[in-house]
Amino acid sequence: MSSTSPVERNGSPAKAVGAFFAFLLFLGGLVLFTVAFNVKDGEPYVFAAGILAVTLSFMIPTTILPALEDRES
Repeated sequence: MSSTSPVERNGSPAKAVGAFFAFLLFLGGLVLFTVAFNVKDGEPYVFAAGILAVTLSFMIPTTILPALEDRES
């Protein structure tokens, strides 16, 4: 019997935290899109904030975290 579990865990806690915050930013962006259509005074600003939140949610796991991991090596 080997001491390794059947499920290999090769992720780091930083990846889990990054994925969690990416998920929160994505949901926050969707909420901002919904709010933007119900707010009349600041509609363009809330909509732009939703676009930025969704963009950042995709940038965290694809660009930012890999760049930080390469920097540590």
